[in-house]
This record gives sequence, C-alpha cells and structure tokens, in this order.
Amino acid sequence: MLTINSPRLRTPNSLQNTQSITSTYEKLASGKRINSAKDDAAGLQISHRLTTQIAVKQQTLRNLQDGISYGQVADAGLSALTDALQRMRTLALQAANGSNTDIDRAALNEEFSQLREHINTVVADTEIFGKKPLMSKPEQETNLDNVPVLNEVFSNNMSLTMSSGEVSLGLIPAGSTNVRIQIDSFSMNDDINLFSQFGEHLVGQDLSSMKDVIESNLFTPANGYQGTETYDNTDLFNGDGFNYPATNSQTVKGMNFRYSGNGNPGNNFEEIIVDSVTEPLLLTVFGSGSFNITASWDTLGSLNSSSAESSDGPMLVTSTDRAIGEEGYIMFEDIDASTGSLTIDGITISSENLAQNAITRIDTALSRIGGFRAEIGAKINAIESTIRNESNQSLMLSSANQRIEDTDFAKVMAEKISLDIVQQAGVSVAMQARNITKEGILSLLGQLE
Repeated sequence: MLTINSPRLRTPNSLQNTQSITSTYEKLASGKRINSAKDDAAGLQISHRLTTQIAVKQQTLRNLQDGISYGQVADAGLSALTDALQRMRTLALQAANGSNTDIDRAALNEEFSQLREHINTVVADTEIFGKKPLMSKPEQETNLDNVPVLNEVFSNNMSLTMSSGEVSLGLIPAGSTNVRIQIDSFSMNDDINLFSQFGEHLVGQDLSSMKDVIESNLFTPANGYQGTETYDNTDLFNGDGFNYPATNSQTVKGMNFRYSGNGNPGNNFEEIIVDSVTEPLLLTVFGSGSFNITASWDTLGSLNSSSAESSDGPMLVTSTDRAIGEEGYIMFEDIDASTGSLTIDGITISSENLAQNAITRIDTALSRIGGFRAEIGAKINAIESTIRNESNQSLMLSSANQRIEDTDFAKVMAEKISLDIVQQAGVSVAMQARNITKEGILSLLGQLE
C-alpha cells in the first residue's frame, strides 16, 4: 500500500517547498529576514557591523547625557556661590558706610563670616559620579612645610633679635588678618621683603641686581620654594618713598599692603602691614647684620585653608565613537571655587577699610564665578549639539539595519500564500494518485478471478 508520505510520492520539489515553508514561518515568527548565515551571508556581515555601530552610538549618547548631568550639578553649585557672594557684597557695602559703629560692623561681620565659610561647604559638598566639580584643583607640590609658620618663630607682638640673609624667616599662611612686621635694623641697612611661593617679589626694594644670588641661595626647598623659580618683580610694591609708620598702600594679587619703604640710610625702622592674606607669603630680611623684629597679627590661617582638595583632574566626556585624543572628548576644565582661589579667604568687614577691601575682592570673585558658569554653559550647549548629531546618526544606522535585517511582512506573506497553494496542490495530487492506484489494483484482482 502506498501512502501520502510514501517516498515514491515525495519529489525534490515537494521537499524544497517544505523547506521554504519552514523558512517563511521562521521569518514571520522572528520578524527577521536573516536568521542564519545561509539566509544572506553578506547581508548578515553588514548587519552585524551596523548593529555594533548602533550600540556604540547609544553608549556615546548615554555618556553625553552623563556629561550634561555633571555640568548641571556644577552650575547649580556655582549658582549657590553666586547667591552667597551677592549677599556678602551687600553686607560689605553696608559695613563700609560711615553710619555704622564698631558694634554694628561686628554684627554684620558675623553673618559675613558665616557666608564665607558656607562657600567652602558648598564647594566640598557638590559632588557627582564620585567627582567634585568645584574642587578640581590638581594637587601642587609644595615645600612650604619646610618653613615655620609665623607663630612658631615669634610670640604675638613680641620683639626678637635675628640675623639677615637669604633665608625665609617665617611663613604667613593664607587666611591671616592684620599681619604687621616691624624691624629696627640698627643702621645695618636691613630690609623687609615678602615673596610668594612662586618667586614673585611682592613687597620690598627691587633686588634685580641680586637676581642670581636670590635664585641660587633663597629659592631653595629649605626656604619653601621648588628650587626652579626665577626672580619676578613685576608686581613689586616698594612703598613709594619712606613713610614710617606705614601709610602708603597698594593692592597686589588681591591683598592690600601698607609698606613704609626703605628707611636706610638715616632711618632704622621699617614695617609692612597686610590686611588680609589670600595666599602664603614668605618673609625674608635682606642685609648684612642683625636686627630687632616684631611680628603681630589678629588671626593666622593655616597651610590648608586656601587649598581645595585634590581631584583626579578634568571631567572628560566622550563625544565620538572613538575616545582617542582631544577630538574624542568634550572636557570640563578644572575649577577651584574655594575661598582661597577666589581670594576671599580671611577677608572681614570689621572696619571701614576692611569692608572697602572686601568689596573689591568680592567683585573679583563674582567675575570669576560668572566666567566659570559661562564656560560650563558653553560645554553643555556643545554636548547637546553633539547629542542631536549622534541621535540622527543612530537613527539612520537603525533604519539601514532594519532594511537589511527585518522581515518584509507583505512580501513574506505573499510567498507563504503561494507556498501554501503549492503544498495544497501537492496534497491533492497525492490523494488522486492514491485513489487511482487503488482502483487499478482492484480491477487487476477482478480480472484474475
């Protein structure tokens, strides 16, 4: 007996038709035109390449969104600093008015000081992704620890006899207020000088003629320097003639100095007064003898008061598929918004003169904060523009991949219907063949009888 599934009734065309039907159902079920390499070897390779590009684009977009979040957090922190500085500016202007008594200014200074400390708190607490956007000052190597702080050498407002020379006698830390240095040179032509840790000669007499001696003997690690500095008198304040007690003043690097000028020959006394110290200062007395020196201060800062914590550097946001070189990133530069960096560390409004000095400092700080915010805003705009471009590319790549990989349901359904018709026709022919064979056998048996 022959059946429909009998090998004699199966033809190569019927097997091929069955395989085509199986492939069609697979395409309809998966929604994919290419389900294995045999479906379209070249198309599969192209599709895999496009799929990789799409996945990379999507990750680039996520990275860019993280960059926007970083910028928004930094900008929010800077906005809080702006509010605090604006209030401090108002208080300083109020304290500068002659209608206030010392008691009034003390009350104003209390709020002023709290706001100043609040700035450092905001800077320290602004954080995202484990980074501190407003505390990004890279750690700088320093040898200031090799020089004793002023109160480790002098008792406040007490005299001491010392020898002059190319040596740092003491360190005046940032955050110190109303610091006064006085000397009696005993007619030995000894002169007070203040330097920054970077070799900048800020107060004293021009020492260009001693440049080589200063660079070799004074600018050493033992004296608080790196040993590579060059003598710089660009911002030097020389006192504008002798005036003791010191009344002539000049603002240098955001600090208000009063300096008596050179008292020699004929005058043994010199003095320097610093209202508010915004960066470490190194004290040196040049000369050829011994002298009496008196140091006094209202407050002394610390070495760490003007420095923000170190971070791991700028925030790099990948802007292309290949994070290679500067062109592959949008960079949020280092920002140091601490009170020390803004040159407002230690400023007070406890007197009319100090209030006037504070106004100048705060205006400078507000300008710097505005610059920081402008830079961050520009970077956020750049990231948003990059996101639009990357999104368009991702969309185009997805469309191209869909045309290669996805099933054309209309076409496949038409093929399915055609294959179903062929299959049904084959079944019908097989049934007819079986009936014809059965009738032939019965007729043959009848003849034998």
